[in-house]
Amino acid sequence: MAVGGLLRSLVSPAGGVATWLPCHELFASCHHWLPTLPRLRPPASDGFKLLLVLLLFSAALAEVRYIASSSMAPTLRPGDRAVAEKVTYFFRRPSIGDIVFFKVPAAVQNYGVNKDVVFIKRVLATPGDFIEVRQGQLIVNGVVQKEHYTASHALYTMEAMRLPEGHVFVMGDNRNNSCDSRAWGPLPIDNIVGRYMTSFTRFSFQ
Repeated sequence: MAVGGLLRSLVSPAGGVATWLPCHELFASCHHWLPTLPRLRPPASDGFKLLLVLLLFSAALAEVRYIASSSMAPTLRPGDRAVAEKVTYFFRRPSIGDIVFFKVPAAVQNYGVNKDVVFIKRVLATPGDFIEVRQGQLIVNGVVQKEHYTASHALYTMEAMRLPEGHVFVMGDNRNNSCDSRAWGPLPIDNIVGRYMTSFTRFSFQ
């Protein structure tokens, strides 16, 4: 598979290929929590330190990614900004239907893609599940899945496979234009760096 094909599913950070952008907007209003009474207002230097701590805290909780490809259309389109929160998976495993951000697995790195490049896909099977595709229909554990979020009818077939422990199976919603687990196999859960929360364009939230 050509590197160009792999890069079609790349989610590029707004500031560069391997740069995460902290979600400053989420905590932009936090300075209003400071007391308003003059005698209780902290010195300017302390206020700056507090703001710095809040910004660092926001970066630890969530990050914003720029969507560069159509592999997750129609859910996410090129040019969208997607917010990834990084707290949920400290308390539970990824679930079917979750949209996740992850560092590319070793199989993709072997094509020359940097290990810090991040993809975004939807989880469709979890450890121990059997997954297959027949006549364009996704089947998990023998049950045909109703997928209202896909771009078009899938034009492929995939033999049944069982997900190993510690791995999930991910695919883009634009099934006919996505480089995903069908090409490079199950994704190690340890590669996941965040869960999709919401997205926004330059003018509105979705």
